[in-house]
Amino acid sequence: MLPLEFVVDVFISPLKGFIAHELAERGYSQSRIGQLLGISQPAVSTYLKNPKTYYEEKLLRAIERRELESLTRSVLALADSVAVDEILRYVNNYAVALLSSLRLCPLHRSAYPALQSCEICRDLTVYTETARKVEVAFEVLKRCRNCYKLIPKVLSNVVELGPEGGVGFPGRIYVEGSQIVARDKPRPGGSRFLARLVEEVNKLRPEIKAVANIVYVAKECVKRKMAVAEVGPSNSEDEIVSNVVAVFRSGVFDAVYDSGGRGVEPNAYVFGADAIDVATKIVEVAKCLE
Repeated sequence: MLPLEFVVDVFISPLKGFIAHELAERGYSQSRIGQLLGISQPAVSTYLKNPKTYYEEKLLRAIERRELESLTRSVLALADSVAVDEILRYVNNYAVALLSSLRLCPLHRSAYPALQSCEICRDLTVYTETARKVEVAFEVLKRCRNCYKLIPKVLSNVVELGPEGGVGFPGRIYVEGSQIVARDKPRPGGSRFLARLVEEVNKLRPEIKAVANIVYVAKECVKRKMAVAEVGPSNSEDEIVSNVVAVFRSGVFDAVYDSGGRGVEPNAYVFGADAIDVATKIVEVAKCLE
């Protein structure tokens, strides 16, 4: 079986089944679910005949539970926020990246012992669209009812690491009335500080590739939803980086609350696998303000 066939069997097909159940539980019609997943309504009906746990068990052979939760959260947020082609693009690129990382190789070899020396997927080139993912993340935040309340006085940004370095919004993200606004498109160098922060975290935790800063609020509520760490005082950007990176030596966190210091506003830093993952976590933080 070719690697592309294998990733369809162990990841893409069960992911469609799992997401179909998640969307159905949220009241989406089978017709709309088919549109979002790029399949027919009868195919959705077939997926829904199996229990959600059937797909979950298959997926957990390929990826970890934390990753599945993050991926599910991102796809569901995209379903509410962007055009269908963006959802398909996201899932497709995720699957190709999963192959190219060689993480599926042990599973593939266990199913096909003749492939013991196979490294075909090293030849895969993943076309990264970092700036596009940052734009999509921004669209998710714009459609969030309370996310504008999370923009700090020092303003905000969303930065994802790509081949070109950290990609974020030049001039940062700010608020006009109750609307989140960015003056320009995301580009490399959009936020040197956040890029430096996520680059240092990424050295310890390669799965972390994106970060955003928000106001220091709702910490206790967020703790009930995510893995949270607390640091501070931090009296400079250098100290923020040092303090935040230090906590990642002991584990992986979704949000790090920094109490700030002399002339430094308290902020929370939300981390994720990509910019869209970060945006969906910020949406969860915003729900704590309702």
